[in-house]
Order: sequence, then C-alpha cells, then structure tokens
Amino acid sequence: MTAGRVWGWAAGVLGVVCLVLQFDSISCDPQRMFGIANKSVTFYVARSVHITEIMWTKSKDKVIEWEAGSPVHVFPPFVDRVHLDTTSGSLTIFNLTSSDEAEYRIESPSFGDILFTLNVIDPLPSPTLNCTSTAEDITVRCRIPESYNHTEFLNYSWNCFSAPCENSSDPSEVLIKKKNDLSQEIQCIVSNPLSKQTSSLALATCVPNSQSRHNFVIIPAVVLVAGVAFFLLFRKGCLKRGRNTERTDPS
Repeated sequence: MTAGRVWGWAAGVLGVVCLVLQFDSISCDPQRMFGIANKSVTFYVARSVHITEIMWTKSKDKVIEWEAGSPVHVFPPFVDRVHLDTTSGSLTIFNLTSSDEAEYRIESPSFGDILFTLNVIDPLPSPTLNCTSTAEDITVRCRIPESYNHTEFLNYSWNCFSAPCENSSDPSEVLIKKKNDLSQEIQCIVSNPLSKQTSSLALATCVPNSQSRHNFVIIPAVVLVAGVAFFLLFRKGCLKRGRNTERTDPS
C-alpha cells in the first residue's frame, strides 16, 4: 500500500510539473518534425520576447549557442550546416542526413525550454503497381522499395473510378471483381507527412488471357463478314455479266 501511494504521489507531482511548465512556456511533449534527406528543416520558435541568450542541443550535445554581444558558436558536426535566427530563436539545419535524427532542445532564460523530435525521411519514390488474378477477382498491389526508410509514416489511398475497390487488411492492396469495367485505370496514391506520389495501372493488363480469348472471337467474325461480302460482290458481278451476254447474243 505504501509503495502504491508513493507511485501515485510521484505521478501526480509529475503531472503538476508538466502543467506548470506548459503555462510557463516550457514544453513537456516534444514537437514532432519531419525533414527530407539532403534538404533543410527549420525548428520554429514562436515567442514574442526579447532574447538575450540561446543554446540548442541535440540529445544533450551542443549544436549552437549565442549570447547578446557575442558571436554565434556552432559545434561539430553542424559547422556550416545551421543557421540561427537570434531574433526568434528558430534554428535551420541544412543538408539533412539520417544521423541528424534526434531530440532537439532550445534553452533560453527568456522563455525556458522547448523540445523537438526530428525524423529524416528519404525522398518519396513513385510507387510500383502490379496485379494478379483469379477466376473472379483481381488483386492490385502498390509497392514502395523495401529500402525506403520510415515506412511507418506512409499512407495509401486509391482512385478506382468506375470499378469499385474492395479494401483488404493491407492498405497497399485492393480487390476488384472481374465482372466490373476493366477498361479503366486504377491509381495508387502514396503519401508521407511531406510529399505525395501517384502511379496508375490499366486494369485490362491484369487479364491478358481473357483479352486473347476476345481476340480469337473477334478475328474469325471479321474474316467471316469479309468472306460473305466478297461472295455477294462476286455473285453480283457474275449476274451482271450474264445479263450483258444475253443482250449481245445474235440468236
């Protein structure tokens, strides 16, 4: 019972501390930020106070620090890769790499501490669509290369137009009935918090055997019609020549 009271008291104190810090402009929960590899990201600090001292850290290692009247001091490996706005306190990191992923903190006596969590994601490639079919259904799959990092941030959506899609347990796959209109295209849209890519697939390419059967039916029909037309024209020509012969017969 005593241990339970102690833990309950500690949790209550922690909650009060976070509440007080929040009202004192100090963030308990990090703000999630996303950046694209080889691009830049800015940690914006929305504070309308006069700043006289700033220090940014990455996982407790110094990134940059500044004090009024002194030059900005940048620490490795961020030399020539960061910019500090000494008016607002905002920090920009350039040429992002996966090693830049971490928790960042700005510390200033002007407004306290603010936390950020940075995720660096690869540029989003165009998805690849492929399909398989059974007697009644077509399964279309939308794939991003397995080497892509942070697949947990990917979202999938579909445009199926006139052919209704049936969602599966995997959001990167949909099911379409073969009885639907397969002359349309289907689109897969893949997105992450910073970008979006779209790819299309013609549903007719998912049933090539069925298309071949249609061709086998159409081609003989065309040949038959052409043969009948030729026969009728040939017969008409023969009859015409026969009448002309009768008119010129001297007997």
